Amino acid sequence: MGLRRRRPPGPWADHVDGRWQLPPGVTADGLADALAAQGRRTREIAESVGAGAVGLPSARWRGAAPGTIERTLLHVVQEYARHLGHLDIVVELATGAVGE
Repeated sequence: MGLRRRRPPGPWADHVDGRWQLPPGVTADGLADALAAQGRRTREIAESVGAGAVGLPSARWRGAAPGTIERTLLHVVQEYARHLGHLDIVVELATGAVGE
């Protein structure tokens, strides 16, 4: 269970036969809009639970104490950083352009 006392949706709903897939008709603008909407949702949850809020104990913590909202948000930032690094690699392979 998450910080809002509800089970979050499964994170792998965008996989088909073990590979990442986009539904037909998905556009870059639509993805950007969805990302912005998810950012607003994240802010709403963080603000509604308040600083220091602790998640409910569950199997996902593997016996450790549940994390705080701050820990969860830091994890989100770390995941974005990790995957932006992957995106840099994709852009370099696709275009040959190399960043700083």
